Amino acid sequence: MEKKPQYLKSLLESKGFSFEQKHNELLNTISETKEIKESIDSIILIQEKMINFWNRNLKVHDFVNYALTIPNATVGKPYTFQFDCSKEPFKGIKIVSVSAQNLEINFESDTCTFSSTFKEAGQFIVEIKFKIDGESNNEIDGVKEIKLLVNPDPKSLWKNLESDRKDPYWKEDNISASSIFGSKKFIVGSKRGRSHAHEGIFRDDDFDFNFSEKTGWGIIVVADGAGSAKYSRKGSLIACNKVVEYFKEIAQEEIDKLQEAIVSEIKASNESNQKAISSFCITHHGKAAFHALNAIKEEATKKEALVKDYSTTLIFAFVKEFEDKLFVSSFWVGDGGIGVYSKEPNVVSLLGTPDSGEFSGQTRFLTMNEIFADNAYISRIKYKIVDKSSKLILMTDGITDAKFQTDAALEKTDVWNTFISDLSGQNEDNVNIDFEADIKLSEERLCQWMDFWSQGNHDDRTIAILY
Repeated sequence: MEKKPQYLKSLLESKGFSFEQKHNELLNTISETKEIKESIDSIILIQEKMINFWNRNLKVHDFVNYALTIPNATVGKPYTFQFDCSKEPFKGIKIVSVSAQNLEINFESDTCTFSSTFKEAGQFIVEIKFKIDGESNNEIDGVKEIKLLVNPDPKSLWKNLESDRKDPYWKEDNISASSIFGSKKFIVGSKRGRSHAHEGIFRDDDFDFNFSEKTGWGIIVVADGAGSAKYSRKGSLIACNKVVEYFKEIAQEEIDKLQEAIVSEIKASNESNQKAISSFCITHHGKAAFHALNAIKEEATKKEALVKDYSTTLIFAFVKEFEDKLFVSSFWVGDGGIGVYSKEPNVVSLLGTPDSGEFSGQTRFLTMNEIFADNAYISRIKYKIVDKSSKLILMTDGITDAKFQTDAALEKTDVWNTFISDLSGQNEDNVNIDFEADIKLSEERLCQWMDFWSQGNHDDRTIAILY
């Protein structure tokens, strides 16, 4: 049966008429009359229009009411979000524009992507203007609203209150320096942590260094005063200053003996050379640390305070170039880290072991009796002869906790590779220290780099780099 007879039959049946086989011929005849044919065509066309109208408005309705969420944004950070227009609810929808009041938004219709770098925090209504895909009219079929939460820059939530300049133990909140060590460059920075700046309290970290053009020897020291010790900022300063002071005063004949042993060891490694080098390091590194401890004790007595009030970690390195080699000897008590990094061959030498306590934040300090008891300090002394192109890096835990996270990671070359790449610009802030640049510019960039954001890591940060 043709479409029109069937349509007429269905219409009549819907009105209560019944049909027998004998009525088929009559049904066909009536369906072919001009008046009925035109009526049926008209009815079918109207129905199709109604169905299309319903489908179109149903699509608009469902899209407008679809529960669509998009990721949160952060002030100052580039934001990009792409709608998957090949899937529901976007299938069959053509997005014309994406906008929001008081926000600058860029929309790429070809990729269904909108992006921006937001300047203010808050909850905003994003309007998606759209039309049904394939329709030729220029009118907008609808507007869908979605919520966008722009979080404040977490850095902006931290206060930066000045420390009390009238305090007898006051020191600069942020300091840096640079120098030339023979053919190598040296930069160092110490930055007060956000947690300290937020409360207007002092920077507990410190550093000191010295390079002798006459002898070619350099001494580099970093220290981290214990946050729980009320005068630790002074303890770290004293420790750094006194270690440098000690190495300046070592007798030249002692230095000469060390150099002879190093030169001999480079030419032909043997036990005799190694014993001579170790003997010097054990003697003078131990004395330097003990000299610093005694100075802290003297200060505590003068202040009528406890020695533990000046608790501090201590890491130092005594270094010199020998033609194409670099000699590095070290002393390390506490957390943080000291390592020698070489790109070719790609190796890392960790010059000691960090002191990690049973619980987070625990460590050992120079002021603890156990450090020197029964010559325990000897295990904290190391030396290494490496390629001169290597980088020597000393850090307090404000750097290592954020960039290495675990003590085990400090020994992994791949983590150091990532860290060096971070220093070289592969970071969220795109700050490149640029070790090939003028040393003052590198120093400035180092200070910028130390302002990096790391969730939960807001302690003082100190890092010294010989490169």
